[in-house]
Amino acid sequence: MNFVLSPQQLDIKERAAEFADREVAPHAAELDREDRVPFETLEKMADAGLMGLCVPEEYGGAGMDLLSYCLLIEEVSRADAGVGATLAVHTSAGTLPIVMFGTEEQKARWVPPLARGESIGCFALTEPETGSDASAIRARAERVEGGYRISGHKQWVTNGRVAGTMILFARAPEGVTAFIVGMDAECISFGKHAEKMGVISATTDDVLFDNVFIPEEDRLGEEGRGLRVALGTLDTGRIGIAAQAVGIAEAAFRYATQYAAGRTTFGKPIAEHQAIAFKLADMQTKIRAARLLVYEAAWMKDRGERHAESGARAKLYASQVANEVAYEAIQVLGGRGYMKDHPVERYYRDARVTEIYEGTSEIQRLVISRAILKEQAEAPGSVEQSRPVVG
Repeated sequence: MNFVLSPQQLDIKERAAEFADREVAPHAAELDREDRVPFETLEKMADAGLMGLCVPEEYGGAGMDLLSYCLLIEEVSRADAGVGATLAVHTSAGTLPIVMFGTEEQKARWVPPLARGESIGCFALTEPETGSDASAIRARAERVEGGYRISGHKQWVTNGRVAGTMILFARAPEGVTAFIVGMDAECISFGKHAEKMGVISATTDDVLFDNVFIPEEDRLGEEGRGLRVALGTLDTGRIGIAAQAVGIAEAAFRYATQYAAGRTTFGKPIAEHQAIAFKLADMQTKIRAARLLVYEAAWMKDRGERHAESGARAKLYASQVANEVAYEAIQVLGGRGYMKDHPVERYYRDARVTEIYEGTSEIQRLVISRAILKEQAEAPGSVEQSRPVVG
């Protein structure tokens, strides 16, 4: 077992941390108050080659592995989880599906502008009446000469208003189908802008389609195989969200530790009181465990191994840790933690969504438990295999 990051991965981690501290963190509180997307920061991120970090070089990306991408997402999310969400959705949900499922012509056309950050990507699966049950989507794709006409209502689309490219799912004659959509297409409009509890610097919008024409060549994968695209995308995207959760937890832990070392009660820093010291010990331990689950899932993806279960484990635990650590950070600060003068209340709000988007914690448990039962059924000498035949 080797827990040492490669020199290239360490370089990415250091570059990402430096960028996050210099360009992202100083604006986080202001963006949170103003509900504003930091376009200037995204442009600098693109200039630094960070918008397509794990996209193959032949399509305009940096050609790094998924673990390097997770290191980037953790550091950016440590500074501002909203910017981390914008980057994560752009990369894992808005760009990688084309890399994973697209034709060579689609990759050559759509991916380079996304990888260079000239266009922002988004992913439209959820609808007002459809959440975890992706097979029940109602958006319709009617076959017409040369392609499809799509009508429907997509909800809570991260990057919706700022995106240039969308991965869209609609029900075609053969079933749920994925499409690549240029957001400058006619008859696309925007509905409600979501006023969220956290990750506020990432815009979240309803997107409306009124008989939008999509050419045949912009269908992503086969007709009726859209759920394969959606689930394959989410299997990878969850690893990035787990990294985001680790970044939020790390930010809360660092701030609480710094505060506890400087805050004095009863003649000594509160970090030296056992009640606080034990909280810090538990927070750090949980963060390190969550980070290792993220690394494992990314490592498995990079090796080409099945990673749905490992990604679900990483997201389930890392999101839980983010919420627990942010909660304890507020407790360490006491009344000050409840005030907007300190960022831990923002970390607390940001952490909550990590247990919801890219699949709720309940969905992650479903993925994991099904894998456990499948493994048990396939194991030599299992109860299922040794059951006598009746009749």
